[in-house]
Amino acid sequence: MHASTGGAGDEIIVCTALDENYLPLAPIVATSIAASAAPGRRVAFHILYDGPDNWVTRRLLRWRHPAVEVVLHRLQNPYAGFGEVSGLPPSTLFRFVVPEVLERLDRAIYLDADLIVEADLGELYHSPLHGRPLGAALDIRVVDEAINPLPEWRQRREAMRNYLVGTLGFDGPDSMRGYVQAGVALLDLSKLRELGYTARMIDTMRRLGDALRHADQCAINAAFVGEITILDPRWNVTPEALAVGMWDNVAPELRPAVASQRRDPRIIHFAGRKPWRRRSMTAGDRWWRHARRSGVAHHFARQYLVDRTWGNLAKLLRSRRS
Repeated sequence: MHASTGGAGDEIIVCTALDENYLPLAPIVATSIAASAAPGRRVAFHILYDGPDNWVTRRLLRWRHPAVEVVLHRLQNPYAGFGEVSGLPPSTLFRFVVPEVLERLDRAIYLDADLIVEADLGELYHSPLHGRPLGAALDIRVVDEAINPLPEWRQRREAMRNYLVGTLGFDGPDSMRGYVQAGVALLDLSKLRELGYTARMIDTMRRLGDALRHADQCAINAAFVGEITILDPRWNVTPEALAVGMWDNVAPELRPAVASQRRDPRIIHFAGRKPWRRRSMTAGDRWWRHARRSGVAHHFARQYLVDRTWGNLAKLLRSRRS
């Protein structure tokens, strides 16, 4: 099913894995993929979900778009027994079953659910992996913290280097420049199955557990040190990269990547702050545009109002106690 090159008529395989809490984000991702698809593009969007069928699954089952076919896979998360890892729920580990669930497929793009696609995915899907099992873009925040020469960053730099080398197993300064942001990944499913991907990830989680700062992402980096192809940074852009003045002091060698992200963000990934939890933030308007088109904006607007009400109530109670 995978070919190294191809036109807009080739089918692209995209997948995500989530629980019922993040499931309402899936229609937004699907809508953004469809809005950005090139003429004639065909995308099969496989959604692995752990949770009861509800209004979101009913909406997804009714999904109809000439560019995007939604394929639902309801199954239990085999990693639920790990509990929280570095403060994140076990749903973040659910992605490790993708190669086995999509057992008849050879290649796929994995997407976290807290992002929007702003360009046709053809170029990403056909990116060369050079014989490696997966590819992802650099995590500019982490790499910058490890290599930035600013004197005032000395303690932060040493702490991050100690973590990358001592915990995750990077060999040194050159190797740690390959730490990736795994929320967008290109997967060679066949090679991952050959390498025993699922067993390797289970072993990594058992070995490192709560020592991992970013759960699944750090686990992938630890399990595949030196085996990950670095992809174009435009395929995983955080809002910080787009905010004026926020990343002006990144390490000199990272500035070209940041500049390309600002010129042409192809996937905007809300890996930190979420637009449905904040009134305004960089690129939040883009996310809400896709949310409205998807028909689920009301869910997140209601959630925002509830969160805001409880937040104001908590502030009032604290002020009365003080």
